[in-house]
Amino acid sequence: MHILFILKDFKPDGGLERVQLRLARQFLKDGQRVSYFVMNGDTADDEEAATFNGGGNGFFGLLKSIGVLRRLIRRERVTHLIAAKEQANLCTWFATLGRSCKVIYARHAALDCGEQKIGLTTLRLLYGLYLCGNDQVVAVSKGLHQALADLVPWGRQRIRYCPNAVVTEQLLSAAQTPLLRGLPTEFWLAVGRLVEPKGFHLLLDAYAMALSSAALPDLVIIGDGPQLAALTLQANHLGIEDRVHFTGFLSNPYPLIRHARLLILSSFHEGLPTVLIEALALGTPVLACDCETGPRELLDNGRLGQLVKVNDVPALAEGMLRSLASQDQAAPNAQVAADAVRQYTSQYAAQAYYQVWNQ
Repeated sequence: MHILFILKDFKPDGGLERVQLRLARQFLKDGQRVSYFVMNGDTADDEEAATFNGGGNGFFGLLKSIGVLRRLIRRERVTHLIAAKEQANLCTWFATLGRSCKVIYARHAALDCGEQKIGLTTLRLLYGLYLCGNDQVVAVSKGLHQALADLVPWGRQRIRYCPNAVVTEQLLSAAQTPLLRGLPTEFWLAVGRLVEPKGFHLLLDAYAMALSSAALPDLVIIGDGPQLAALTLQANHLGIEDRVHFTGFLSNPYPLIRHARLLILSSFHEGLPTVLIEALALGTPVLACDCETGPRELLDNGRLGQLVKVNDVPALAEGMLRSLASQDQAAPNAQVAADAVRQYTSQYAAQAYYQVWNQ
């Protein structure tokens, strides 16, 4: 079996890239051959597997990538493909026409595609196209699976749910390393790419609001992205610049997740927020905005962590104040948390993909 991952680009701080890496490494551990095809020429952060370059960005890059991928499949005897994001999906669909490869089109993002600028009508056409042959579509959360099935009801039988590969031995080991110097001993934490759908501007407003009512731990934000300058300026305007710490991108955020008194997710939209799974696996209490697909499912309707109204600064601030009562917002029992995250281990996720291919 030669499994090829097809991606538009490869951002080291991307959540999709991290879960694909973990899944690929499990496939390698299972004895499969694994490679990456990255359309824009980025190199996948995996020394154990080869990266093949596509044709570049834009429309002409897509056309060139289709030809390159088609030749690559034949030359490298690729048998199974996993594509993610729509440009990679389209490239894969055209490149595999007439081929006997088994293809999975993975959907990681919610169907409200503000960041991708793709409407539901276009998505319906695209997923209808992907399901024309014998290929399969995989959704990474049960809520997203239901949304896709409603979007393309005639293809329901070939839309499957496969959990993300999140919890690995490497993650648990990495969490034991020392904390960064210069950070407060007690802190709340938020993690993610600094883009609007992650709601960090709401997080800062809510933190300032809650801070006016009670003494809070400092807030640490891990991540990089186009909103860094605006968020830094916002913290200054709110007068909380001494209480908010921007670390930038960290290749190993897990010691901070393990030691945080609370992990906060302020997103408007998610497919499956892996940082919530990581927090549960590391025993960290969670406060999450109840955005569509992901948080409610992961937190078992609030049993495993606090859920608050999405895109609502006062609700988020109130949730922060409630979290100060440790008896009210302690992390779930270790066995309960272990049971909740078991399906997100790399072994479980790999088996789910094998089952889809064997249908």
